Amino acid sequence: MFTNSKLTKSVRLALLVGGASVATLASNAVVAQETPNADSDVVEKISVTGSRIKRTDIESASPVTILDRAALELSGLTDIGDFLQSIPSMSGSPIGTTTNNGGNGSVQIDLRGLGTARTLTLVNGKRTVDGGDFQTIPSTMIEQVEILKDGASAVYGADAVAGVVNIVTRKDFNGVEITAQTSDWNDTEGAGQDSLSLIVGKTFAEGNFVFGAERVEQEEAFQSDTPWDFMQNSFYIYPAGCENQVAAPYDGTPQGGCYPIGSSRIPESRLSFYSQGLFLIGTPATQPNEVGLMVPHDGRTYNYAPVNYMQTPYERTNVFAEANFDLTDNIRFSAEFRGNQRTSAQQLAPLPFTGGDPMYDGFYDDPATGETVAFTGISQDNYYLRRAVDAYNAANGTSLVYEPVVNPRRRMIETNRRFEQTITQYQWTAALEGEFGDDYSWDVYFNQGHRSNSSQDFGQFSGSRLFNALGPSADLDGDGVPECYADVNNPGTLIVGCVPLNMFGGGAVDAAGNPTVTTLTQEMIDYVSLDTVDSIVQNQRTYGANISGFALELPGGELGWSLGYSYWRQDLANILDSAKTIGAVTGNVGASTTGELINNAIFGELYAPIFDNGEQKVALKAGVRYDDWDAFGSDTTYQLGLEVSVFDDLKLRSTVGTVFRAPTITDLFGGQVDSFPTYNDPCVPNAGEALPPGCAQVGIQTDSQVLARVGGNPELKPETGDSVTVGVVYSPEFGDHNFTFIADYWSIELEEGISSLGVQFTLNQCYVEQVDAACSLITRNNDYSINNILDAQLNVSEETAAGIDTEFRWNYASDIGDLRASLLWTHVLEREQVQFAGNPVDDFVGRFNGSAFAEDKANISLQWTKGDFSVSYLGEYISGLEGGTGFGLNNADGTPYLQQIDAQYYSDIVGTYTYDDTLTFTMGITNITDEAPPFIDVGFNGKTDPSTYRMFGTGYYLRLKYTYE
Repeated sequence: MFTNSKLTKSVRLALLVGGASVATLASNAVVAQETPNADSDVVEKISVTGSRIKRTDIESASPVTILDRAALELSGLTDIGDFLQSIPSMSGSPIGTTTNNGGNGSVQIDLRGLGTARTLTLVNGKRTVDGGDFQTIPSTMIEQVEILKDGASAVYGADAVAGVVNIVTRKDFNGVEITAQTSDWNDTEGAGQDSLSLIVGKTFAEGNFVFGAERVEQEEAFQSDTPWDFMQNSFYIYPAGCENQVAAPYDGTPQGGCYPIGSSRIPESRLSFYSQGLFLIGTPATQPNEVGLMVPHDGRTYNYAPVNYMQTPYERTNVFAEANFDLTDNIRFSAEFRGNQRTSAQQLAPLPFTGGDPMYDGFYDDPATGETVAFTGISQDNYYLRRAVDAYNAANGTSLVYEPVVNPRRRMIETNRRFEQTITQYQWTAALEGEFGDDYSWDVYFNQGHRSNSSQDFGQFSGSRLFNALGPSADLDGDGVPECYADVNNPGTLIVGCVPLNMFGGGAVDAAGNPTVTTLTQEMIDYVSLDTVDSIVQNQRTYGANISGFALELPGGELGWSLGYSYWRQDLANILDSAKTIGAVTGNVGASTTGELINNAIFGELYAPIFDNGEQKVALKAGVRYDDWDAFGSDTTYQLGLEVSVFDDLKLRSTVGTVFRAPTITDLFGGQVDSFPTYNDPCVPNAGEALPPGCAQVGIQTDSQVLARVGGNPELKPETGDSVTVGVVYSPEFGDHNFTFIADYWSIELEEGISSLGVQFTLNQCYVEQVDAACSLITRNNDYSINNILDAQLNVSEETAAGIDTEFRWNYASDIGDLRASLLWTHVLEREQVQFAGNPVDDFVGRFNGSAFAEDKANISLQWTKGDFSVSYLGEYISGLEGGTGFGLNNADGTPYLQQIDAQYYSDIVGTYTYDDTLTFTMGITNITDEAPPFIDVGFNGKTDPSTYRMFGTGYYLRLKYTYE
């Protein structure tokens, strides 16, 4: 029957019914198993981590860390993804809600720093339609999180390369629980968060039912809202040494501050006339439809930093429900439903209108050569251009002529460049499980998911209307307001409705980046503005069946076995706004993506206890899985494991196996889209350096970012690799002291990794190594500046990662209260990548290369509990890093100069009081030493790494929880 045995009750936090995975509690405690007697229930067999074979013990060969609900509550985080990314086994710099440029409102995690796509996320053992967006998982529904830190493709199939994160929900909750929480910061404006959650549950003889809902609202914070000086401008390390006093006045020496360089797209307009030089608007106009006074360009740039979000806002609502019912003594039905609705936003500095964006395309009769030349920019017959030239000549006694402005650049400070997402997602599962006889169990399940994303871009401009607005214009009706014409000499060519765009009025902003002078009228903005909408729809359907049992008696016990089948179908339709697909709008352009993937898999396992003398035990496990894909063929993976009990308190374990990751629909069929990574043009050498041999001439680089075209490749194959773990679990007891010590060595090797070459690699291969294939991916402008670089996905990389995970836990019950301490520590021994066959090994350990790969990360927890009071201390350590510089500086010996990024240590204090077992009040003070995030010269968001470090200094949270049973 499905009644709870004593063992089941003792480990129910680790239980997942049916074919799902269950984590061992070895990482938290050693569970004492009671010997059944005549009056006790029969001890049930349960599933253990990484296996579908049910066993009476809960020890496993696979390394697992379990984080229970109490650990999540202590952190004060309602975003479970942010909480998980802070634990030591996580690395890299995945997307979160502090990812503004490149963010999308989701929260992702990166186990082992091998990339988010190589970490499999499950909820109660089932795949999620979002592929790992933790915004869809409400914290109120979580009982515990099981992190399987082992390649598990033989059990779970694709994506379980680095391991598996399995969310276990609160299945047997009884009563009502209402929780309200608010959090804020001491020195940062905004960035607060409020949440309200409810969970209701009822357990009865034949089953249980749970329902819950959660609402979370998070405020935005701009870089200008933070107290850190380096976030108030766009600084770069130049010269070396300035990073020790980043925001000090720049004087060109290591004792001065770093070089403040912003964008060449300035509010004053960067106006490059066809042959007469480069100008800007030095004195802005004070009236609409007027022009300011031009002056020769003085090299000024725009400080885009303050007006970027440092934390992105969102509002999300999650609902969930679960039910489990005994249909008969041997058959149980279970069902789950999760729904998520979210609105989120990112905001960048106003549109940097520049070459490559749509403009007026015309012809100009060059009087110097007598030739007619084509150009892209502002027409020589533009009303505002002619007025500006006249004003300049009058003020300076010069004789500039009316010639076109080529590729003008202007920061459109009058509009916000904003990106908003509206996410709607649901997922439901239904399952039957049962037993027949004493030794056989089975389960079947169906899992359906749907996710839709309406993604809007605001602050972009229409290409066709820019063509009109920057083309010929004149005030032929004499009312002081110009009109657009195809030919200013022919009134009959009036373009009805067109409003000429004044690029010669100028503009100005204050220190926080807010406009103080704007000369674009609302009519001008309304005419050229175009808000775009992308539609992204994902669907997932999985179903499967599993049967397991015991066959014959071995010297150590019964031989366990399991056989199963699964079907998995994914559909994706990422339909970009038509204006983007045809390049008829400013901002990123690209192609839509549609496609489907279907997988059929069969899998089997054996568990063989080959020795047991009552004290020592030895068991072997084996698993094999065959996956067949409709897009690229099949793959077979396996895993072997060894479990040895040396004596009751000491256990050894090891696994070895193969892993793989299948290309995603986007990897295979993704349309080419725009990206803007940072780069250093090798053809712009530093002072004293020779021009690389592949450069035809010295190039021009006026920005730290370059346009890259990224997209899919239908010829991709799955990534393949190997995974090894070897570990020890030692859990002695000394009087009232309980200890657990765990150490695991892990290693993952991956071949044919799916990756792009990266723009910097492509540039170096072309101009330094003179590889023609790399040069074919680069397009330059006539002035030898880079227009764009093609950076598609390829099976090119080799990835390796290895390290040691250590866990220590201590519990002690004393007269002064219950004391607990824990340490989680990961030491990375190896994290390497060979980006392309034949290229040198790139060692990431202790480096920041756009993502953070700390050599050591550790979490410390100390807790004292006495009656209704509890006080906890939480510590987080991140070892120091080395990083490159935006200007590619070299030391005196010619080796690259590396920035030294200091180690970080954060301390939190949490106090809890419970009144009458119903009302719990919690207050936490986070980052009590007010540690600043480190300045990282090549950091992409805020010149730091928001995924790794804390952004806002000292903060607090207050939580009130009411519980009724």
